[in-house]
Amino acid sequence: MDIVITIQHAANVHFFKHVVAELESAGHDVFVFAREKGVVGALLDAYEIDHEMLCGEPRGWFGLGLTQVRYELRLLRRARAIDPDYILTSHGIAATHVGKLIGAESHVYVDTETAINGGNRLTIPFTDVLYTPDSFRETYDDEHVSYPGYHELAYLHPDRFEPDPERLRENGIDPDERYAVLRFGAWNGNHDIGKAGISPDGRDEIVDDLAADGRVFVADEGDGPLPTGAEPLPVPPADFHHLLAFADLVVGEVATTTLEAGLLGTPTVRISPFAGDSEMGKFRELAAYDLVRSFHTERETAAIRELTRLYRDPTAASDWAERREAFLATKIDVTQYVLSQFLEDVSEPVPDDRECESGANAPSTDPPSDSDADAVSRARLETDSSFGLDSSPDSRPSDPSRP
Repeated sequence: MDIVITIQHAANVHFFKHVVAELESAGHDVFVFAREKGVVGALLDAYEIDHEMLCGEPRGWFGLGLTQVRYELRLLRRARAIDPDYILTSHGIAATHVGKLIGAESHVYVDTETAINGGNRLTIPFTDVLYTPDSFRETYDDEHVSYPGYHELAYLHPDRFEPDPERLRENGIDPDERYAVLRFGAWNGNHDIGKAGISPDGRDEIVDDLAADGRVFVADEGDGPLPTGAEPLPVPPADFHHLLAFADLVVGEVATTTLEAGLLGTPTVRISPFAGDSEMGKFRELAAYDLVRSFHTERETAAIRELTRLYRDPTAASDWAERREAFLATKIDVTQYVLSQFLEDVSEPVPDDRECESGANAPSTDPPSDSDADAVSRARLETDSSFGLDSSPDSRPSDPSRP
């Protein structure tokens, strides 16, 4: 078969890297087309994925629209020449449009609800099959299929990834030393209009607090100056997940990085303008398992107090590891799932914990009673006498089987 895969973001490279490798090893022809954004090109090269970069990064909001048009036209020209059986994409607007025009079946993987990513409105109507995590809070037509996993479990599922301390040592990092990783966003995506992350003063305060007890590594998608006391990332992009796995704490504005860290069992605090009433289903689920503690940016001060406390908590790492194990039993290898949807010789995976798959033992992910999605984290924090927040209703899931 001929298969086209489109890449719009670094996370897409990770999502499809094992899919590409397994398709090629099975004798299929895979054509990868990308648009440059951040470290996309560097990752594709690092993983030795043959690809064609169809356009560079846009400049400004007006440039974003022009780049999208240029990308779609170039992708259409390439895809027509290939005449693929399938087009695979993650949140790929261009891929769905091109698929309709050339008659290729599009399989589209989306994990961010339309309330947050308005680009879905340009993608989903043209999709042949829409795949979303079963935590997704929106439903569509009969072609909408849900599965027990996240995009990040295509490359961070234990069957696909094992943290390697040698990858850190090769870059001058002792995996046993104390360090934190901070991930700041650029806030220039089509879903970021009108949004902002942690304040400059907040960034400085976080670095000051954490640097008192260990090294602080900062990854910034934007072009802001490095806070005093922080260090740039010490590893290449392909080793970033190993850095997250051995960290004592991860703090981020960026959804993908904070979700990755939580799945790796690293204590994680997320500070984002998207936390709140329209919180993504995946973060509600991660809050229910207490793997990622999310705060709206309006509650920055409370978030900083919590991340500082968490960094000094001697039981945090073991607590996260235990909850991670219980959580992963309810999820699948998403790479295998992607392949199973169009390859007859690949079976569809099922979670190890079949009872949790039916929801019998899974913690509740219903919205907190005060309609603030980070109330789950807030309620937990209020039970800790060392951390003082204003009182609010305890929204902790009450299921006794909760990890």
